[in-house]
Amino acid sequence: MSDVVVVDGPESFLAALDRIELLGDSLPVFHGWPKFDVKVDGDRYNGTLTPKLMSGLVEFQDQLLRTYAEIRYGSSSIGKLSAADKADLEIVLAITKGSTNGQGPLDGVLNKIISALPMNKMSGGNVTALLIVAVLCLAGYMVFSGWNQADLEKAKIASVERQSSTQAMLIGKLADALASKNLPPEAVAIKDRAAEGYRSIVAGAPDATSMDIQGEHFNADELEKIRTQEPLPKSRKERREDVYIDMVKRHPDYLSLTLRLPGSDYTFPGRVDLSKFDQAKVNRLFDSLRDSSPIRLFHYSSEQKGRILRTDVIAVDDVTVGQANTAP
Repeated sequence: MSDVVVVDGPESFLAALDRIELLGDSLPVFHGWPKFDVKVDGDRYNGTLTPKLMSGLVEFQDQLLRTYAEIRYGSSSIGKLSAADKADLEIVLAITKGSTNGQGPLDGVLNKIISALPMNKMSGGNVTALLIVAVLCLAGYMVFSGWNQADLEKAKIASVERQSSTQAMLIGKLADALASKNLPPEAVAIKDRAAEGYRSIVAGAPDATSMDIQGEHFNADELEKIRTQEPLPKSRKERREDVYIDMVKRHPDYLSLTLRLPGSDYTFPGRVDLSKFDQAKVNRLFDSLRDSSPIRLFHYSSEQKGRILRTDVIAVDDVTVGQANTAP
């Protein structure tokens, strides 16, 4: 059994990433790091919280709850969470004077979220990428950076010029993870949730003269640009195709699937609503998993930039097969 690796700072996190392959099923446990760290400057922000900024902080908290609900229960509804879940995911902030500087521990929140991630079904590279994105994006690192390669490279160069060597290494790791073509869909979802949460904080301080998030400085013009940014559009598509099932997890009312298209290493989560799915064909899903054979499914996917983020499996698609068998 692998020893527990405790991460209590950026240096030990970088060291843990280098040892991921050696940890087996054991994942790092966070203690005292990272911390939520947002500093707001402006005439009305002197150790005080306006109602609008408070609302932004509440929305950030809600995004953390939705992140966990989506990973653990397959739904972003906060109503899926128990009182214990909500308590474990709650951030307690300390507000300091001179500016409105909110700080609070994120270690317990991250341990809770990471424990729900399907790490044991992923390759070492995907585990590393997902861990980097989950930890650093939720902590606010590079949270508003673009996804394209040029922007990520600019962020890496800027971090080297302006930050400590450790900070620059963290940014470099995150930029490389975000640029990966096989980034797990859970990482994409976490990145999006983190961005929306921090954008809500920015929107909650419309008259702030500047803001610092995890040491990254944003002036008034940059903050206004962030407020007006629209989230990347997502689309829903009807799909009928062969897929491989890499994992099935049974819940009382639904099945959680890890799916993969033929010829691809990229996996995405699927959900089967057992109240609507043909019960006579449920076993065919398990047969496909057991035999490592493709199965043709009818499903509705949520996609962003051509990438399937998640999907709802409606049925085993026998229509095409039946038509083929009756063809002359």
